[in-house]
Amino acid sequence: MTMKGYNALLIVALLIVEGCTATRTSVEDLYDGDPLAIVLTWQQDPATTMTIDWHTRDNIHTDTMWYRQSGETEWYSEEASSHPFPYSPRIIHRVELTGLASGSDYEFTFGRDDRIFSFRTMPADEQRPIRFVAGGDVMHKKEWMEKTNREAAKYDPDFIVWGGDLAYADGKEKNLNRWYKFLDAMRNTLILPDGRVIPVIVAIGNHEVRRGYYHRHADAAEDDSFREQISPYFYGLFAFPGQPGYNVLDFGENMSIVVLDSGHNNPVGGRQTEWLAHVLQERKNITHIFPVYHVPAYPGTGSFSDRISSQIRYNWVPLFETYNMRVVFENHDHLYKRTYPMKNEEIDSTGVVYIGGGAWGVRTRHPRGLLRIGRRAEYLKETASKRHFNVVTIDGTHQHFLVVNNYGEIIDEYSIRN
Repeated sequence: MTMKGYNALLIVALLIVEGCTATRTSVEDLYDGDPLAIVLTWQQDPATTMTIDWHTRDNIHTDTMWYRQSGETEWYSEEASSHPFPYSPRIIHRVELTGLASGSDYEFTFGRDDRIFSFRTMPADEQRPIRFVAGGDVMHKKEWMEKTNREAAKYDPDFIVWGGDLAYADGKEKNLNRWYKFLDAMRNTLILPDGRVIPVIVAIGNHEVRRGYYHRHADAAEDDSFREQISPYFYGLFAFPGQPGYNVLDFGENMSIVVLDSGHNNPVGGRQTEWLAHVLQERKNITHIFPVYHVPAYPGTGSFSDRISSQIRYNWVPLFETYNMRVVFENHDHLYKRTYPMKNEEIDSTGVVYIGGGAWGVRTRHPRGLLRIGRRAEYLKETASKRHFNVVTIDGTHQHFLVVNNYGEIIDEYSIRN
């Protein structure tokens, strides 16, 4: 009997023993021998490392992973660390591979008869252009998420950046099945036909957090245990950004992605703003720096004086302007928006463009719908009430942004050169 057949029999046996009484057992728990979910990301240098998570029911599946560089015959094994999937009988296994060759393809598998998957490391410095896809507000409905995923995957991106509001589970045990659906959508659509798994980088949004925002908790504390208490899935499921919920990922000396927390597990000001100032100062000579976060400084709908938006404009935006950010990714509004270049809250050709809006797989809203009439709305250059993603290509000093809706149609295009 193959390993896949053995695993399937074990699952059926467990369900019979349990009498199918486990309230959270769902169709997603019946699988074909592959892990229930596979999530790739980075915690360190994307050119020489890869972090691989795979999810299993209890310990049915192996906690060993085998890998090799494509074209080699010898497999190497790595033992995973394991931790519980919050509120679930599943187990999350995690391996961080280091010392890999840059710009190379690798294969990995979880058992002798199991499917072979693959990933590719990022190029060192400027060996080739980098292409990634960015968006946010990912899953109201699984089928909406999968449709956008499939269109995004056609661009063969090096990775995906999601700026918060992922499964809309709100950190609650009763919403566990939303994470099952989210991860199943990733498994169905972000593993390409050739077996390559697209890595993801995530930021935190209000729907990853009980009560949505740090300031809504009377017992709020800037420590790991409090953050894990109000956002158990976010820290359990994703190796990056990890604690405290904001972090920076450097792609050689050419590009950095700065993942921020727009008031969900941490205050916008204080420690986080101090950290951001230090990070941008250290990277002042890096050509491409992209801050990513959830709640916008420049909303595409809603109130310009929103509490969190105002805090971001007061604390972070001056740093973006001081350190010459060109493009910042924002989400939360369930639409597409691109601002004019902004500086000191005025349109300025030397300023920062705020792009995104967060409408990957959610019900969309109307641009400007709730904005007060007047100059505050004049910063919006392009808007659309469409589910979409941004295809970002970095080539030398050039940045190109192609905005595509969930039917594969181009709805906006923008380029800059640093």
